[in-house]
Formats: sequence, C-alpha cells, structure tokens
Amino acid sequence: MKIRNKFGNVYSGTIGKSKTAVVRDGANFSRTWVMPYDPKTPKQRRMRELYKQGHDAWIALPQAGRDSYNERARGFPFTGYNLFIKEFVAKELAKNPL
Repeated sequence: MKIRNKFGNVYSGTIGKSKTAVVRDGANFSRTWVMPYDPKTPKQRRMRELYKQGHDAWIALPQAGRDSYNERARGFPFTGYNLFIKEFVAKELAKNPL
C-alpha cells in the first residue's frame, strides 16, 4: 500500500517506529505504528515451528511436486505454496494435536 502526499511523493510501509501506511475499506492513510502483540505462548511457538517446517519441506519439494500443487490451487484465491502449507500443517496437527 502506498500513500501519496499533495506534492506527489509516494510513501509505503512503516517509517521507523512512528508511522505506518495502511489500507482500510479501500482507502489509503497513515496511522501511528503500534507494536504487535506477541504473547509467544507454547501453542503459538509450535504453530510457527510447523509453518517453518512446512516452508522448508516446500523448498525441498521437487519442481514437479510444486507444479502439482500450483495446478491444484488454480481457480482458488491462494497459491500452490499456500495449499501445501495448509495440508502440511493439518497433517502434522492430526499426528500430534495442540
């Protein structure tokens, strides 16, 4: 998302830890940056670890496997990568629930 001021300068993202450019209801504006809440609970850390393992598994997947996931995801609002991660995490959680 980009913010354009009256002089034509374009700004995007976060400026230090003071302002951030955001989109809400289709309108672009800037707001004060707020530090995200991150409780780092055991469940949250486990989910992050599962996503990391899924990402590593995607990287190790041969191109033919990636192509297969990309084909399966065609027509949906997500990519083959997203589908792979979703299935990877679901499979790991089925083996060892939270």
